[in-house]
Amino acid sequence: MTRTRLLLTLLFALATLSVPAQQLESLREEIRQAEEEIKMTNQLLSKTQKNQQTTDRQLNLIRNKIRNRKNIISNLEKQSGLIENNIGAKNTTIRSLEQDLNRLRQEYAAMVYDSYKNYKLNNFMLFLFASRDFNDATLRIAYMHRYNRMREQKAAEIDSVSASVGREISSLQSQKEELDKVRRSRNEELTSLDKDETQYRTSSQKLQQEAGKLNSIIKANRKRIEQMQKQIRQIIAEESRKNKAKPQTSEQREFDVKLSGQFEQNTGKLPYPVRGVIVNNYGLHSHTAIKGVVEKNQGVDIAAEPGAEVRAVFEGEVSQVLLNQWTNKVVLLRHGNYLTLYSNLASVNVKVGDRVTLNQPIGRIASSEDSNDCTLHFEVWKLDAQNNPVNLNPEKWLRR
Repeated sequence: MTRTRLLLTLLFALATLSVPAQQLESLREEIRQAEEEIKMTNQLLSKTQKNQQTTDRQLNLIRNKIRNRKNIISNLEKQSGLIENNIGAKNTTIRSLEQDLNRLRQEYAAMVYDSYKNYKLNNFMLFLFASRDFNDATLRIAYMHRYNRMREQKAAEIDSVSASVGREISSLQSQKEELDKVRRSRNEELTSLDKDETQYRTSSQKLQQEAGKLNSIIKANRKRIEQMQKQIRQIIAEESRKNKAKPQTSEQREFDVKLSGQFEQNTGKLPYPVRGVIVNNYGLHSHTAIKGVVEKNQGVDIAAEPGAEVRAVFEGEVSQVLLNQWTNKVVLLRHGNYLTLYSNLASVNVKVGDRVTLNQPIGRIASSEDSNDCTLHFEVWKLDAQNNPVNLNPEKWLRR
């Protein structure tokens, strides 16, 4: 056993644990984000539940909470697996160090026994007097000094390895305690998930029972959504037409290419345009109350507090500011060849042609007249090489 071997053992232990440690921290950060979203969801639910009538929004908020809860449970299970692997690696390291420690102790015991024999039988003096000449005697004395230093080094190695074993055992105990904590958290989340799913089933059944009474309201809402999406498509089409008709200078083209590239590099990194939670996802999905009805969403709907501030998700230029009965106020921002649309604003504090920066406030969200429901509709579009509009999934662009 050499110091090199001991060093390699410890380096191997550190290498096997460094990557899982980074993965654990990443999982913990995801859990913190999910918990923050659950907290926000509960705040929004407490406001909507003051209204005795069950709404799509309530169901979507509960569904959002269930999704985050499942993500937390999944992350906790991944953490548990990583920690169990860490514990296995720690046990392997401890066994290896203990084997080295036993070998060192045996070697040291043999050296101590040899030293004792030489001292007791005066073998050292006999060994010295057996020298052929003075030079030979000098070499023999140097040999004995080296032998004593080796014995001291063995003793130091024993102390070092013994200390390493102690540290590894202490670390192992910490890992086991962390594993117990993760398992307890997982069980608590499973209990909360069961309550959330029960709440969702109850609310869903209640909404379906009320669907007959609310049929006219539901149809009106669907019509409003269809009209809103039609209006938005017209806004985007107009932007496409303007872009085709308007000649660009080389400087403007260069700026657009640069800004488009910067926007593309931020896929999955853009901040939410408003502090809230997504209650209506992008694409096709079934209606919460009416069976067999499939709805299509061109963007995402983000539930937020009444009057919440809406911010630009990226730097760009205000291309359009509009108002109509279906969408309230709408702001369209241009980021090179990319467009972001913010709909259902009560007030706007930017005008066409303004340059905006990342996270700059552009307005405040509107509330519905008969409830505290506040939802921002947010879309992302791209103008292709022919300036034709392409609808994109905002959830792939927003930071999670």
